[in-house]
Amino acid sequence: MSEHLHMSTTDVSCDVRFVDVFKVLGKRWNGMIIVALLQRPARFSELAKVISGITDGILTERLRELMAANLVERQLADGRATAVLYRLTPAGEDLRGAFAELHAWSARNNIGSNNGSNIGKDLSAPV
Repeated sequence: MSEHLHMSTTDVSCDVRFVDVFKVLGKRWNGMIIVALLQRPARFSELAKVISGITDGILTERLRELMAANLVERQLADGRATAVLYRLTPAGEDLRGAFAELHAWSARNNIGSNNGSNIGKDLSAPV
């Protein structure tokens, strides 16, 4: 017995919003930077340490891209130019639910490994 799949005559498409979102979020390292900053604001050196394998140059580039996309902002800690923190903007913070769902989905479907990293484990609320 042969089953026939009903083929729709409508074209398959990708909503332009998804195209635009994945231009930013689909770029290597951007998701991990956001996940780290969902936990709390962080210094450049903290981000470089927690995101294994990223170079300082690429981290700088990605932070600039995320700032241009209005997801991350630079903040002077204690008003000193030498003490810079990166934090999520309200638009970046709005990604919390989506990233929490992605984390839960990856756990349900055994995507990736549990290498002992705590990054991204509790995205339910800001610190």
